[in-house]
Amino acid sequence: MPAIFTQQNRDELYRRMIDAGWDQLVRNGIRSLRVEQVAAAVGIAKGTFYHFFDSKDDFIYAMLMENRQHAVDVLERTREEAGAPLDRARMRSWLELLWRSDRNIFRIATAEEYRYLVRSLPDERTLDPASDGALVRWIVNEVADARPGVDVAAVQNLQFALALALLNRSLLRAKALERTVDALIDDTLDELFGRSG
Repeated sequence: MPAIFTQQNRDELYRRMIDAGWDQLVRNGIRSLRVEQVAAAVGIAKGTFYHFFDSKDDFIYAMLMENRQHAVDVLERTREEAGAPLDRARMRSWLELLWRSDRNIFRIATAEEYRYLVRSLPDERTLDPASDGALVRWIVNEVADARPGVDVAAVQNLQFALALALLNRSLLRAKALERTVDALIDDTLDELFGRSG
């Protein structure tokens, strides 16, 4: 890394590259993401990009992990602001934010692109929303005012079903996709809090 970059410069460039990458992903999809375009968007040379990331796949993974951490941070802030475990309405807001985001990889990628992305990752890296059992257990045990006896596996499966529905959206009725997302969010909330109304 050239000596001209302070840590603050590095952090700012990193953030700007992540944002430029999301702009490209949202517009063009995974396979069309170009390192050259990301570098140009933030005013650096392509070679400088590789001082931050080992490969395009490493960059995409960093983008996805930053996005996942942002979602967790929002959930934690919401819990802190509430001063108590989250109720159904606050959990709904967070789940809607999570699953309706234009930066949700499951809304951007096709099933084929997602399989390509997963195959390109080293074995120790995962993008599977259902495999993140620790996050679901944290939500059940600490974040949400969840009912006793929540089936954590069912919550994980419902999150996985959301991902599958979005990845395979071309196989579903387009006019009903968002209602399907709503239904799966409702099912998740029913599992966490019990049936409403």
